[in-house]
Amino acid sequence: MAQELFFEVRRQKLHMYLDAEEGQTVMDLKRMVAGITSDPVQNMELWKLDEDGKKSQVLHDTATLVDCGYSSTNAKAQSPAALGLRLVGAEEHLEIHDVSTPPPIPDTMRAEPAPQD
Repeated sequence: MAQELFFEVRRQKLHMYLDAEEGQTVMDLKRMVAGITSDPVQNMELWKLDEDGKKSQVLHDTATLVDCGYSSTNAKAQSPAALGLRLVGAEEHLEIHDVSTPPPIPDTMRAEPAPQD
């Protein structure tokens, strides 16, 4: 039984969450993205991102997700694997903006330590 993998595809301020099976190819992911963005798949490049969100390598269309190094241990629902999306026809660089960060928790909502007896 194939494992389900989870991805966050990022491009500028756009963040898409996709799920796929480990036997699917990079082209399958591109088709999913094309269904959301309406951009042609031949103009897309998907990049594997490192922990800092920097591009590390371009993913080839015919490679399976397992061949790219993804598994159920590094592409989980609670921490999806990060991919960068670059449109080739637009002559753009891979650019990713951070998602907004929540404000700090007010003091009244912070958990207070239990009293010591």
